Amino acid sequence: MTGLAERLEAPDAVPYPGAHLGLRWRPLIPSDGPAVAALIRDAEDFDRAIDRTSSQEIADMMEGGGADLMDTIVGLDSEDQVCAVASVRVLRDVEDMAIAVVNAFIAPHWRERGVGRALLFWQDGRARQLLLRVFGADSEVPALVTNIVDAHVTERRRLYIAAGFYARRTFRIMYREIEGAEEAVPARDGYRIVPWDSVDERVVRAVHMDVFTTHFWPEVRGRWWDEAMVELDRRWSFVALSPRDEVAGYLAVGRPAERWVAEGRTEAYVSLLGVSEEHRRHGLSTALMSATLAAAAGSGVSRVGLDVDMDSSSNAHAIYEHWGFVDQSSQVYYTIDH
Repeated sequence: MTGLAERLEAPDAVPYPGAHLGLRWRPLIPSDGPAVAALIRDAEDFDRAIDRTSSQEIADMMEGGGADLMDTIVGLDSEDQVCAVASVRVLRDVEDMAIAVVNAFIAPHWRERGVGRALLFWQDGRARQLLLRVFGADSEVPALVTNIVDAHVTERRRLYIAAGFYARRTFRIMYREIEGAEEAVPARDGYRIVPWDSVDERVVRAVHMDVFTTHFWPEVRGRWWDEAMVELDRRWSFVALSPRDEVAGYLAVGRPAERWVAEGRTEAYVSLLGVSEEHRRHGLSTALMSATLAAAAGSGVSRVGLDVDMDSSSNAHAIYEHWGFVDQSSQVYYTIDH
């Protein structure tokens, strides 16, 4: 594979969107935080966003990425009100793949004026520059620019397709309503389901890293784990132990607080589910999920959700349907590969 500089062809300079679009652009500064938070909330409400931006993510914009490298700009109207924000984040903790995540929020009354298209042009060029800065001109790791888009936001999907992105993966969001009578199904064949805190979390992570080696984008499986731990709710998360007390599988479940507040209802959300290959075909996924459903019912949440990779060969979607989960919405990963 050729070096990153040759593949990315990063521009020397990337101009901000033109003044003819009606907004004045500059880098985000910390004092923009409250206005950016309000803009993102309004934009996500308008779009009926599936995932909601957290205060931590907005703080990363204010700091410049936290552990990552991040560049964020804001668009101001004639009254200096923040009406748009766009960011590029390069994931520093992923070493085997150079990944830049782009994201933008535009106030509803500023849409359909060409702002989104101009922002995506800036983001693409800036992503190439930042990837080159982090990974170096001679790096031969695969590189990509990506974003996840809610399937129902068709105008944004058209924007990405027109810019040369393609749909890399589709994830179906599924929910099961809690009835209140859910009971845990005991594990069989000498296996046990135990509370999350009864096992060394480092051992569970090692199992996760092994299980997800064959999953979509295995290079970021460590980051998936770290993100799942941020929202982890130990009341609803469980570990499967083998007859020899080895960690055979796990189910990590989060409490998505931002979505609770946005939608006005409580839920538990399955972040990660994995069973080691040598311990499969013992019904561990069913036992783990039933433990989560029973625990969620006992704590009074109204539903349990998860997302499933529709391009996976594991037949997971049909399995979740068998467990009583039904489709609600979808998200699509769009990427440009380099």
